[in-house]
Amino acid sequence: MLERWIPISARLPEAGQRVIVCRKDGRVEQGVYLGVNGWWKVYGTNTKSVTHRMPMPAPPEEVHE
Repeated sequence: MLERWIPISARLPEAGQRVIVCRKDGRVEQGVYLGVNGWWKVYGTNTKSVTHRMPMPAPPEEVHE
């Protein structure tokens, strides 16, 4: 199933949930919504520049080496 970007203005994730985020400058990274006044933690930095998010993909069912 193809995941779609969800605008932050439409719906926020639960506090503490890891998601893929897109910042105002177009960077796509992993982030966590802190649940307080629009703050996010992205790569150890607190920011309010997140515009969209989507769920993290499921890990592979099997790892073949």
